Amino acid sequence: MHLTPPARSYRPLEGVYRGDRSVDASSSGRDLPAQGFRLTIDPTDLRVEASDASGLFYGRQTLAKILDASGQGAIPCCVVEDWPDFQNRAYLLDISRDRVPTMAHLRHLVDWLAALRYNQLQLYTEHTFAYPSHATVWEQASPMTGEEIRELDAYCRERHIELVPNQNSFGHMERWLQHESYKHLAECPEGFRHPISGQWRPQGSVLRPDDSSLRFLDGLYAELLPHFSSRKFNIGGDEPWELGWGASAARVEAEGKHRVYAEFLIRICELATRHGAEPMCWADVLLEAPDTIQSLPVSVQPVLWGYEINHPYEEQCARLAALGRSFYVAPGDSTWSSYTGRFGTMFDNVRIAAETGKKHGADGLLMTHWGDGGHPQAWPISLPGMVWAGLNSWRVDVPEPCLHEVLREMLHDGNGLYTSLLLDAGRLNSNLDEGLLNASYLGKANQLNAAELAAHGRHPDPVVLRELIGRCGQSLQELEDCVLNAPDAAALREELALMLRLNISSARRCLGVPRPDSAELREVYGRCWLRRSRAGGLAESIKKQHSITHE
Repeated sequence: MHLTPPARSYRPLEGVYRGDRSVDASSSGRDLPAQGFRLTIDPTDLRVEASDASGLFYGRQTLAKILDASGQGAIPCCVVEDWPDFQNRAYLLDISRDRVPTMAHLRHLVDWLAALRYNQLQLYTEHTFAYPSHATVWEQASPMTGEEIRELDAYCRERHIELVPNQNSFGHMERWLQHESYKHLAECPEGFRHPISGQWRPQGSVLRPDDSSLRFLDGLYAELLPHFSSRKFNIGGDEPWELGWGASAARVEAEGKHRVYAEFLIRICELATRHGAEPMCWADVLLEAPDTIQSLPVSVQPVLWGYEINHPYEEQCARLAALGRSFYVAPGDSTWSSYTGRFGTMFDNVRIAAETGKKHGADGLLMTHWGDGGHPQAWPISLPGMVWAGLNSWRVDVPEPCLHEVLREMLHDGNGLYTSLLLDAGRLNSNLDEGLLNASYLGKANQLNAAELAAHGRHPDPVVLRELIGRCGQSLQELEDCVLNAPDAAALREELALMLRLNISSARRCLGVPRPDSAELREVYGRCWLRRSRAGGLAESIKKQHSITHE
């Protein structure tokens, strides 16, 4: 019997089982690790043993695979044992960069996560929850409602997934602070110049660290948190770009940025605790001054994110472990600011984060899927990263070929061609992206207007761009030969085709050659978007894809 992914222990037994296919499940496996299971198939019965309900769930999943592979025939006898390397296997979906999924698609996502043995889901939120007291902020965004959160929470619990609330509560608040009624909460209410891009941002992105901001957050938490059954709560706190440049300038000058940051973060965490939550926060700023980590309440769980292959996971994990902190590692799927993703970066980034996190005793792995650049990347582009992180968070030494095997199985890919094309699509930009962080060249270039693109300091060799156009065109032709049997097969085909065509369109724009298909591409873009996502944010996302606008 071939199990994909392979279990930690598979021992064949003599004989076959031909009896009733209902299973005798038991929670008596006290010798098994948490969430682990033992599946026994002998000539007389089927048994799943586990030390907890999650283990029983995963054992039944494995049995279902074996039964499915056996068809109506005899089932080979065996004993299978398996358990996870990380007790917390989480997935983060950005729902605040224009794209908010429909409820049907969120259920589809949860089904995928459950099949991959994830046990946590976070919906990264800036402004896309329908706070009853703040309609001005979300009214154009097609937000998640409290009723929808409760419905999704229940759907997740049935599949042993914890829906963890997530509301960024310090930086990345520009969707709030652009409105006149919230400007008084901004560190820089009239805007700031971004320290990395150098671009002028006409509104602030960081809350000023004072009592008025805490009162504001107190109201948000009171409206958000009661809809979740989870006690965990990711309060964010990453990238406070302009902290110290406005309202808190005098304090930062006197005390230092990191002390001011840490003191306000602690107050936010204490506020979340008063609402019955167990706070999590991003660790990027804290790790710039590690002594600040020791000042956090012991209940606060830092989340260590890093999205490139050379991220210093070893150093940072060792530092958090030495401080005795419970923490997560958070790699990324490398799809944002891109159309077809950056497969090589994703693959190594996930593996390194998982191996290093396990080595230093991380409590969880959180796979992140961001939507920078208008969240243009379609659903199938997220799947390689989702699968690879799910496999690695369960077992960090999972063999590399399992990614292709599991993807093919979950996509019901009859001849394996769609899976191969999807993975190949993530390698298309590899000759263009050297030196770029968190972006592919074509995705990033397509976010620039004509003047910005002309002034851009780095342009690929036109020969390389033409080669990419040819490779994308070849993949489009091969898509016609896919034998795809997934329920959403038609959508999967059109979505991958759209991403390949957007690569072509962006490359043609960079070459300065005509793009006669722009209007038709906009139509397809909208159709694919509305199939899985809500209308709010669609027009804004299209505006950010300059090769398909009227530019």
